[in-house]
Amino acid sequence: MDFAAFEYDRTFVIEALRRGEIDYLENISEAEEADLFRHLLGRDVWERLAEHYPTPRQKEEVPIWLYIASQISLKLHDASDHAFPYVLRSGGLITALGPKVGRQAEHPDTHAVTLACEGFHDKNEFDRQTPCDQDFLRKLARDTQPGRLHDWFNREVPRCLRSLKLFDAEGLFLGDASYVFVPDNENYEDSVKLCDGAPLN
Repeated sequence: MDFAAFEYDRTFVIEALRRGEIDYLENISEAEEADLFRHLLGRDVWERLAEHYPTPRQKEEVPIWLYIASQISLKLHDASDHAFPYVLRSGGLITALGPKVGRQAEHPDTHAVTLACEGFHDKNEFDRQTPCDQDFLRKLARDTQPGRLHDWFNREVPRCLRSLKLFDAEGLFLGDASYVFVPDNENYEDSVKLCDGAPLN
């Protein structure tokens, strides 16, 4: 079993980079991610996408917009739901959402970064380090009906993006799923695999 541990230490990272010791480099920075999320928040993209999301829940204790934002953050970091607390500490989502949702604090001696989050309900009896639990993300994804999610992604998401004028004027799309692994799972039965260089219809 492989094990990876991460520590938030800017000085250590900068000194290692100056020495040319680069083992791994993320393709998006905390500041760039925060800017992206601030832009999406400013244009009400989260709320507009959440409005038609096919939630399986009768009662919404955690906003669907937070679920969508969290999933995008996890995808940017190529991480699973289990890594949610770590992605929040190193990504820009909490910075973009602001202190009402969560605050980062760095311990003066250890330089360890911790989060303090209010959350969206009063069920927890302990301090929150994330605005929602990683199990909420996992269970909501598991319980969402694949067909309804497929329809939402193919209908409502393009409508939202088109209304924000985010499409190419000619309506051209380019899909690159080079690193998307599609397991042998009934929830992926409508997925299509293309060979390299195959034309898109």
